[in-house]
Amino acid sequence: MEKLLEILKLAVEKEVVRKAMYEEAASKATNPLVKSTFETLAREEDKHAVFVQTYYDRQVANQGWPAPSEIGADEDFREVIKEIFKTASNQIKATGADAKAELSDVYDAAIAAELESVHFYTDALNHADDPNVRAFFEVLVEAEKLHHKLLKDTQKYLDDPSAWYFDQEQWTVEG
Repeated sequence: MEKLLEILKLAVEKEVVRKAMYEEAASKATNPLVKSTFETLAREEDKHAVFVQTYYDRQVANQGWPAPSEIGADEDFREVIKEIFKTASNQIKATGADAKAELSDVYDAAIAAELESVHFYTDALNHADDPNVRAFFEVLVEAEKLHHKLLKDTQKYLDDPSAWYFDQEQWTVEG
């Protein structure tokens, strides 16, 4: 049990650090897609910190482990990703903003951080026995994978928009 509490405490710290990193990146961004991506990720990391802190507090108070749905930790991030691209794409078209790579070093660091989170939460999942604890860490692993995907997708869009559109459309060549 102590090991799990240590994991949760460290997880809160990691989420807070990532939130700050994403807020700083958003403040430096000029491209609407980059700005929107990092603003969204900052909000997501803040939510994760609250979820993890809730689990920690409930455990310390001997209130057991809530199911992820009890604290809103089971939100589907896929719709958020779609909305980011839709809104930013419209903003880019309307303003004529250049769909160019921006803050590539920050993207690289963010991608590495999200992968580290996937491994961190997967390891925590592997140490969990309680079904609600396992469900919670499964939600976090999936969320971090989606954050990683968002970062990779936006980076690809910024590097080569036509290749990104091609991948999204899943075009096939028929002969």
